[in-house]
Amino acid sequence: MSVFAVVPVKTLQKSKTRLSIVLDPQERHILTLTMLEDVLRAITSSIECQTVLISSNPRVQGLANNFRVAYLPERKQGLNQAIKQATEWCIQNNAESVLVLPADIPLITPEDINQIVKLGSESSSLVISPSQNGGTNALLQKPPNLIPTCFGPHSFAKHLNEAIARGIMAKVYRSQRLTMDIDSPEDLEDFLKIENQTASRQFLEKSLMKERLMKILSS
Repeated sequence: MSVFAVVPVKTLQKSKTRLSIVLDPQERHILTLTMLEDVLRAITSSIECQTVLISSNPRVQGLANNFRVAYLPERKQGLNQAIKQATEWCIQNNAESVLVLPADIPLITPEDINQIVKLGSESSSLVISPSQNGGTNALLQKPPNLIPTCFGPHSFAKHLNEAIARGIMAKVYRSQRLTMDIDSPEDLEDFLKIENQTASRQFLEKSLMKERLMKILSS
């Protein structure tokens, strides 16, 4: 099965603004890229996936080159527009299925990706993994255009309802690792409580993030 992984990445200037009370702009940029590195390592260590990053940032393009994955310059602003553009590119390149993954789920593992792909191996499949706040942290479609994507608030329920409306049986893949995306100081605190060897954790520890978080969250 020809599987393509799509990872959309916001412009670094707009990324993780909710973390501004604990991270300065440069730190937020570095964290965004470091989380993306963790996601790319999981993808490239899983079963064979062709990977495409879509963004409008040259530093993201440089990271794509480092990992030897495809890069698409984002034509229109907006997450779902970017995913649509990347999905169309995948279809043009003979994708049988497309797996959309956010760039801010650093705990994802190759095993998670392998299990999602396995669940979506039937001729017509939709596999979805929820985030802890009701969003979507993984969406696999086979064929790639079964439903339109609606990433954003409450997208897990929206994707499921869209599948039901079209008579598509959706499978849900639940993983504590995939539920955790990093958007808020509280997310950072929860992330640092989990033992892991990610590059994201190493960066946060070097920047003494735990001490900063404790001061801010206890005030």
